[in-house]
Amino acid sequence: MISFGGYMAVIKQELSIRGESIQRIYSFFKDFYLIVNRKYQRKLVWTVEEKKSFIESIFRGYPVPLFLFAEVKFNNNDSLEIIDGLQRLNSITSFIEQEFDFKGEYYDLETMAESKLLLDKGELKQKFPKIDRELCAKYSNYPLPFSIYKKDQSEEIDEVFRRINSGGRQLSRQDIRQSGSTGHFANVVRKIAAKLRGDDSASDRFVINDMKNISISNIELEYGINVENIFWVKQSILPKEKVRESRDEEVIADMLAYMLLKEKPYSAKVMLDTYYGIYYTKINEERFNELEQKMLKISPEKVIQQFLVVYEQLKKILNISPKQFNKLMFPSAGTNVPRYFQSIFLAMHEMLILQEKIVVDYQELLPILDGIGKHIDVGTGAGGVWTSGDRTNSVNAVVGIIKEYFKDRKPEDPALNSWTTELENILMQSFTEQPLYEFKQGVYKLYKTGEFDKTAFSKIVKTMTAIANQGPGVIGYLILGIADNKNDGDKIDNFYNLSSKKYNKFFITGIEGEATKYHGSLDDYFTFFLQKLKKLPVDSSFVGSLTRDVRLIGYFDKSVLVFKIKALENPVAYDDEYYGRCGTATEKIQPPDYPDLFKRFYIKVP
Repeated sequence: MISFGGYMAVIKQELSIRGESIQRIYSFFKDFYLIVNRKYQRKLVWTVEEKKSFIESIFRGYPVPLFLFAEVKFNNNDSLEIIDGLQRLNSITSFIEQEFDFKGEYYDLETMAESKLLLDKGELKQKFPKIDRELCAKYSNYPLPFSIYKKDQSEEIDEVFRRINSGGRQLSRQDIRQSGSTGHFANVVRKIAAKLRGDDSASDRFVINDMKNISISNIELEYGINVENIFWVKQSILPKEKVRESRDEEVIADMLAYMLLKEKPYSAKVMLDTYYGIYYTKINEERFNELEQKMLKISPEKVIQQFLVVYEQLKKILNISPKQFNKLMFPSAGTNVPRYFQSIFLAMHEMLILQEKIVVDYQELLPILDGIGKHIDVGTGAGGVWTSGDRTNSVNAVVGIIKEYFKDRKPEDPALNSWTTELENILMQSFTEQPLYEFKQGVYKLYKTGEFDKTAFSKIVKTMTAIANQGPGVIGYLILGIADNKNDGDKIDNFYNLSSKKYNKFFITGIEGEATKYHGSLDDYFTFFLQKLKKLPVDSSFVGSLTRDVRLIGYFDKSVLVFKIKALENPVAYDDEYYGRCGTATEKIQPPDYPDLFKRFYIKVP
């Protein structure tokens, strides 16, 4: 018998196939058993019509494609990581939860015990008219083909995903590049792209239930991120359809390669393949290796930071412009001008990072950019190639025009930062890692007396200890100056005569109101807060870690206080009591549960 290099020995034990009813799958969903890994999974991209078409296949009893999972550990629990079938699983569960209708009618929530319980508790609301319950029962009992991969090595799962999608019929070319690469370059591109879109997450793995919170809105489907507000779309650099296809990642990859490679590359699809380890020539292999080595030499974290610094500076200019980026280039520009953006961005990178300059005056620089598109040659080469020469000449032309509006900067100049983007990403990360994030409006009561709220301050510090008690290696955030609903935001605005800044569902009120009213300045308020913190019954080493990692961040005309919370070697007590997090709630841990708490910190962090 042919053994095919020994593969026969593993075929029979690494894969199991079984049927699971939709009712059972919905139970998996509600029990947080299904996990998404963002290293290779896309956003939710199906339109409502595509979802309805899939639901119709189920109602008609047609066979549906196989769902593929890997058995993994997530938060110390047995879970199923979705390798193939994310869009279909979302369609199945969101149809039950009334997100869309089928032929004008909605799933009857009283059909299944799980959905009826949620209906009774008010967590789901029935929409009308309802589909006949007998049909809903057939839908609920429809058997889905499940294939379970029995390995929990990320490299193996990555390879399975790449092979399944290598035909490219379902994923965009960039999605396939990204999913098939484990290099440092690919990982940095993915992280930068998420930060710019606003769908950043604290970790790559999270439950499918949270996917909607960081997915981009679609036709008739309102997800967590409004596609119209994404930088690329808002500035008419890329149309929203191309952002959904991950073309923004292609632009970022193109620019990063230009920044990192000594010999400036031309821009074309084959070069993008090369950056992700897909090459067929010796010279492209050398380019790929050079990129990886340069990434390690600078460090991925530094590359991301430098990119965000340039992005923040460019955004400051665009924020004061009455025109979108495309119209700044030239009046007749369409909504697809990525190469013009590259030229401007790379010229800013030259000035800010390589020449270590800062912008002298944003108001003076803005009119210089108006109409600058006529100096940029985006190339007319065969197959959409932007030659190295045309690209470099365009960047140099922009540098020559804008350089007099820059001056030398001091080392670690605070004017050069990416804090606005960092704050927005922390807010978005809270959707998928709720226990690690907490947002507070302030520490003064909203009464005429303006009394310092000792109880609220105590709760803030208890919450900090609770976040640290999530386990070794944990990093979380508590931010002061943010309301997570409009009513609370309005109360702050009315009391201090301010106007909060809205970002997604959050209202950034800032701490200026109570800082100015009760302390005269932000600096005095900051000092007051730290002094209060040191007087509370908490381990001094924990307080020390908090004061070392606290920052006062400016967000437009607001200031917020950001505490970065790191777990210590042991659990942290508040007044000899321990606290933990359950979702967004801080709860006292009872003495019988202390052994479980301490056990977390005995586990060696890899």
